[in-house]
Amino acid sequence: MTTNSKRTTRSGRTLAATAAIAAAAVAGCASPVLDEAPGPSGVVVGTGTGTDGELLAQLYAGALRRTGIDVTVRDPGDLAALDAAEVTLVPGYTGRLLRHFDPSAPQTDAEDVFTALGRALPTDLTVADYATAQDRAVLVLSDATAAALGVTGVDEITGRCAELTVAATPGFAATGGLEALAAAGCVPAAVEQVADADAVRAATDRGALGALTTASPALVDAGLVALADAPDRAPGEDATAEDAQPPVFAAQNVVPLFRRDVFGERQLDALSVIAGELTTADLAEMRARVDDGEDSAAVADAWLGEHV
Repeated sequence: MTTNSKRTTRSGRTLAATAAIAAAAVAGCASPVLDEAPGPSGVVVGTGTGTDGELLAQLYAGALRRTGIDVTVRDPGDLAALDAAEVTLVPGYTGRLLRHFDPSAPQTDAEDVFTALGRALPTDLTVADYATAQDRAVLVLSDATAAALGVTGVDEITGRCAELTVAATPGFAATGGLEALAAAGCVPAAVEQVADADAVRAATDRGALGALTTASPALVDAGLVALADAPDRAPGEDATAEDAQPPVFAAQNVVPLFRRDVFGERQLDALSVIAGELTTADLAEMRARVDDGEDSAAVADAWLGEHV
């Protein structure tokens, strides 16, 4: 399957979730959803891994239920369960999914990662459009260290890595962040594996370079300086432009991965609501609430009540 979606503006894309599938049809793959068939029954959404996997599963399950179909959430329900047809849909992040299906893929720009993911998927799986919300690798410094080094961007820190210890969370490692740093020429004095994002904050107070992800609750009002990566290209921007600089860290946009020939137009519209409305700030705020003990289904339902 070849997915070659061009993103449209957020305000006018009620059917943008079918863009990747439509592109696949043009490329010669049979379209899995371009019909008016009634919705499926017995849909199972897998939770994937981690707190965010459960939260995202509840978001997608709740959106699909609003189309009038029966949906259950299975925990665990990972990619192996999806491959075995034990679950219908598993939420994930574009870059991590691409690494799973094509570990050598070099793409980092959001559109490039999404397109490469579509090409790497088995023929019985497909994706809808991705959300702006993402959990991308990010480097942070304390205000004092950032001022002392005089850096504001990832490209400026790579030459200074030998002076620094990198304190990295498991989430940063899961995104391929350490490998991306090495490829960019960042060889730190030491790499310290830390348990969570709060430990990153403590490490930056000691002058370390923090390495976590953009939806980490600890980034909210944390007083940390996030180093800017190269931006993703705007829709339609030429990837071959002479001054085009891809981001160091691969895009990690929220995306639903599901079995082909399952959902009808109403279900795809429901998925597109999440693609059009869910932001990184939303994701971080909801993750913080779940981490504080709130029920993930209730947190997801509250968000859907405001946006669907």
